[in-house]
Amino acid sequence: MLSISTALNALSTHAVCTAAFVAVAAVIGFAFGSIRTLDRIGALAWIGAISIIIAVFIVTIAVGLQDRPSAAPSTAIWKSDYKIINNPSFTDAVSAVSTLVFTYAGTPAFFNIAAEMRQPLLYTRSLAVCQTTVTMIYVIVGTIIYYYCGSYVASPALGSAGVTKKKVSYGVSLPGLIVSCVLFVHLPAKHTCVRILRGSNHLSQ
Repeated sequence: MLSISTALNALSTHAVCTAAFVAVAAVIGFAFGSIRTLDRIGALAWIGAISIIIAVFIVTIAVGLQDRPSAAPSTAIWKSDYKIINNPSFTDAVSAVSTLVFTYAGTPAFFNIAAEMRQPLLYTRSLAVCQTTVTMIYVIVGTIIYYYCGSYVASPALGSAGVTKKKVSYGVSLPGLIVSCVLFVHLPAKHTCVRILRGSNHLSQ
């Protein structure tokens, strides 16, 4: 929901309070999160994944073509200050590691996906393909953006290429952010529903 509010803030140039955008995201998430099975969300998930990948590559290409990151000083000659080996503080190191861990936060969904697959035996292969692809995109995109932006990488990184590209990338990624919100609402809601209705006729009929 916060990601959706960030995107709406970027697209509207902060036209409305962030809390209002969070409320909009909550309504969308709960509305679509009530879809009963992952199979019916599958089409939305494909649209979401493609939109996020396109948005990420828009920013990746843009930072490589532009003169300097949007946050970098505009008066001096720009040269990226990236560092292959650094000496971060404990707090910075933990923050960086936490970011890497957070990028794989979708792993709790794997159990639900395996449970609803028509052929659960294909789960391991699907998992390997998915995680390999995701890791490759993380490494390639992260390396390129950091190489060109250095310490001036925006947070979130979609804002690293300037205001116009930021709006374009957030506009393209918005379907993916919505689908992500829907999935993170749908999965815990399903766990809660099964837990409450376990042993009753309502769960099986």
